[in-house]
Amino acid sequence: MSDANHNLVFDTDTINFLEGIGDKSSKPKTDLSILSSAKKLNVDLDLLESLGETPKFNTIKQTSKPEKQEMDDFVVQDFIEDADVHLKDIINKVFKNSERSFVIVRDDKIEYANKTFLKILGVSGEDDVLKKNFLKFVVKEDWNLLAENIGEMLTNDKSLMVRLKLADNKVQRMNFDAVYLPDNQHFTFILIGSKIITKINLVSGLYDDLTGLPNFYLLEDRVQMAVNAENYKDIRQKKNMIALIGVSIDNLKSFKSLGIDDFILRKIAERLVLSLKKTFTVATGLKYQFWILITNVDNLENLDVEIKRVKAALDEPIADNFAEHRLETSVGVSIFPDPAASAKKLIEQAILAIQKAQHDGGKQVVIFGA
Repeated sequence: MSDANHNLVFDTDTINFLEGIGDKSSKPKTDLSILSSAKKLNVDLDLLESLGETPKFNTIKQTSKPEKQEMDDFVVQDFIEDADVHLKDIINKVFKNSERSFVIVRDDKIEYANKTFLKILGVSGEDDVLKKNFLKFVVKEDWNLLAENIGEMLTNDKSLMVRLKLADNKVQRMNFDAVYLPDNQHFTFILIGSKIITKINLVSGLYDDLTGLPNFYLLEDRVQMAVNAENYKDIRQKKNMIALIGVSIDNLKSFKSLGIDDFILRKIAERLVLSLKKTFTVATGLKYQFWILITNVDNLENLDVEIKRVKAALDEPIADNFAEHRLETSVGVSIFPDPAASAKKLIEQAILAIQKAQHDGGKQVVIFGA
C-alpha cells in the first residue's frame, strides 16, 4: 500500500488523534480540524486496526478490499517484472554463447532464443523471432508430430527430431530435448537443440536435408570411387560398365507456385529409392534434381531395363489430398568406359544428355553417344 510506505508529516491535532486510538479511556475528539486531518491521511482501515481500537468516524474514507487487492496485485506484478529482467540476464549468461540451441517457448510464442538458434535459422537478430509463433519456424509436416510428442518430451525425457525452416528456404534437421518451466498462467518450456559440432556439420554437408538422400558432392565422390575400382582391375579383367542417370524436373516451378515443390521432391526421392536396387546410389543434384549411379552393369540390355524402371517411376503421377500431379522430365544417361573414360567425363556427358533432352522438347531419355 503506497500511502503507508511514505514518510508522513502530521500536525499536532493529528498526532493527538493517533495517540488516543490505543487509550480506551480517552474520548476521540470530533472537532472539524481533526476530521480534516484524518481525511488527508487516507490510511487503510486495516492499518488503523493494527494500531488499536478504531474510532468510528463515518467521515473517514475507508479503502475497500477490492481496491486493496488491486494495489497488492500491482506491487506483485512490478516485482515479477523486475524478477523477469534478472531471470533473462541469468539465462543469457548461461545460454547466449552455447553451441547448443536454446529456445524458451511460452504459449507457442518464442520468449527467448540464443545466438546459436538465431544463426541456424539465418536471421539477423532476436527481433526476427521474439513473440513469434515457434511453429512458424517448423516444417509444416512436423507440426502435429511436435504437438503429439511434447508431453512425452517434457515428462519422459524423450527427444524429437524436428525440421526447421531457415531464412534461405533451406531445411535443417535438429534433435530437441524439452524442459518444463513451472508457470501458473502460461504453458512454458525450454527446447534444447543438438550441439553443433564438426561431425554434425560434416554429415549435414553430405546429405540433403529435405530428402535425406546423398547430395551431389557425395555423389561425385562415389562416381570417382566406382571408376577407380574399375580402372584398378587387372589388365586381364574386363571392366564392368558404370551408368550415370541425371533427372531434370522441368515443371518444378509450377509446383513451387502451388507451394508443393518440397512435397513433390520428397515423393520422387521415396519412389526412386523403393523402385530401384539397393546397390544403386540415388542422390540429389544442384541444377538437376536427381541422379542415379548404377555400378557393375553387365550389358546394355540390363542397363535398358534399369532406365525403364527409372522412367516408369517418373511417369507415374504424384497424388496429394486434392489432385494428381504429372511430372515433365528430361533424363540424360552417360556410360563408362565408353564413351566416358573418366569420372569427370561421366558427369559432363550426363549433363550434356539432359540438356539435349530438354532442347528436343523434354519428356524423353537421351543416352550420350547413342
